[in-house]
Amino acid sequence: MSGFTTFDVWDQSLLTNIIRRPPEGRAVGAAEDTTPLLGAQIAPLKTHPGRNAKLKVAEILPFGKGQFRAPDATPPLFRPNVAFREELISLALIDEMEMIPEEDWLALNSADENIRRSVGVSLVDKGRILQLRNERATEWLRWQAFRGEVTIPYDGGNSNLYISYGLTAAQKPTASVLWSNTASADPVSDVQAWSELIAAATGFYGTKLHMNLKTYNYLINNANIRNSVNFYANGANSILRPRREDIMELFQSVYTGFEIVLYDNGYRDVGQTGIGVGSLTKYLPDGYVLMTTEYNLDGTPIADTLDGQVTVSSGYNSVDIRQGFQAEVMLDHVAKTHLLRAASARIPRLLIPDAFVWARVA
Repeated sequence: MSGFTTFDVWDQSLLTNIIRRPPEGRAVGAAEDTTPLLGAQIAPLKTHPGRNAKLKVAEILPFGKGQFRAPDATPPLFRPNVAFREELISLALIDEMEMIPEEDWLALNSADENIRRSVGVSLVDKGRILQLRNERATEWLRWQAFRGEVTIPYDGGNSNLYISYGLTAAQKPTASVLWSNTASADPVSDVQAWSELIAAATGFYGTKLHMNLKTYNYLINNANIRNSVNFYANGANSILRPRREDIMELFQSVYTGFEIVLYDNGYRDVGQTGIGVGSLTKYLPDGYVLMTTEYNLDGTPIADTLDGQVTVSSGYNSVDIRQGFQAEVMLDHVAKTHLLRAASARIPRLLIPDAFVWARVA
């Protein structure tokens, strides 16, 4: 078709649209790249028009109960004690490029439609990889924040930026007896203590317990849990592996609405081989659990992820400022090579940090 171009690599909006489409053929059964990302549910993206955020944190002290007014008297005054502090947080730049070989560039501008189509598909695959790496870095940031601290590596790890989210030592406990000791550990008592710790600080009990499957297996094999859910635990008709609903009912007898959230998502490091879950670097590692309240308390999210602005090339010597994740193809005017770039500016925030407990259990 005369004048028809399958892949216009200079079209910023077209390229971004192609890259952001969910890629096909994601690893099945390996928990890699599966959606939705759990961290995105706990700390969803929030548009932020900038690279820095100034936070005003309100510390509301206990405010008691309402006062009584005598008949015909003036209502008494009340003013809650609130302490304010300001914090400045900078967004992390998740930004990388891949070079487009000169031969591929020539093929993209070929007069043969079939050649343009073939090389264009290869370019989209490269874009998908960069976009997925960006998503993974965002999810990794979230789970580092949930544990209370983030160390962002720069220059291949030669320099680092450390961010503390202010979780107290009590919010990063270790189980009284590690759950890997299935004969003696008491997970129900541990979870109850952590839930009450959250309630004492926020007024809401911790009701969501996040863990991966390997950690969950400690619950299935725990002797105290088996004996609690199985009346015939020590008899001939003993059920050795309680069902998930049995365990859920046991925890729900402590707190209504309690939920165990299983999450095994992760990523493979560059060069990592293998197709099983064991080859993944998990966002929620083995032997740790995250306990939170509901993700929204009285309409306020307990966490979010600021999604800031990114600069993209708009000409030889100019840039545009655009919101959110961006992808572009640009020319290195000195080397005369072309680069495919994917970038975002993001940082998680714990809006109600007292709603989080990160515990080591194995």
